[in-house]
Amino acid sequence: MKSLSTVAALIAAVATGACSTGGGQLTGTGGTTGTGGTGGPPPSTVVTFELLNNSAPTVYLFQECWVESTITSLADPPHVIERDGPCACDCAQSICAVCGQCFQGSRELLGGAVMQESWSPVSVTYEPTPAGSCSRRHALPDGPYRIDIPVYPTAEDAVARTGARIATQSFSLPVGDESVTVPLGLTR
Repeated sequence: MKSLSTVAALIAAVATGACSTGGGQLTGTGGTTGTGGTGGPPPSTVVTFELLNNSAPTVYLFQECWVESTITSLADPPHVIERDGPCACDCAQSICAVCGQCFQGSRELLGGAVMQESWSPVSVTYEPTPAGSCSRRHALPDGPYRIDIPVYPTAEDAVARTGARIATQSFSLPVGDESVTVPLGLTR
């Protein structure tokens, strides 16, 4: 049984977003939140990617806390956006929660099915701390972006991360209705 002080510390850490990808301090200017500067509020919007299997055969995705994907800024020069880990400790927090492991494995998506994946439009930098590292979130500027998602033909291929084709969808921030449909199926 955990002591009352341990439980209270864990509850406080979770309440401040220690194991969340949607909270924490922001550093930067502009972006989709309309805020800027160090220590601004968390993003006011979360982009929902609607992963649509628009073909008949079942497809598989690999998930390790979130669905495997790469988000790239298409601004000159194009660059990959560093994502926050699910248990990243915000540099403004004095205590970080201890998080368990995330699900790791294949996700089945039947023909015609949709899976939703959420993303906060921020990039992340990491700083060393005595306990390891902490993260700082930076609001992303408005502009063109792309998401690339490896799509696998079998669950075994997804787990081994082999034989993928890449489903790609471009979008712009801010996202009007806060969702982006990403077709995953083969189109002919």
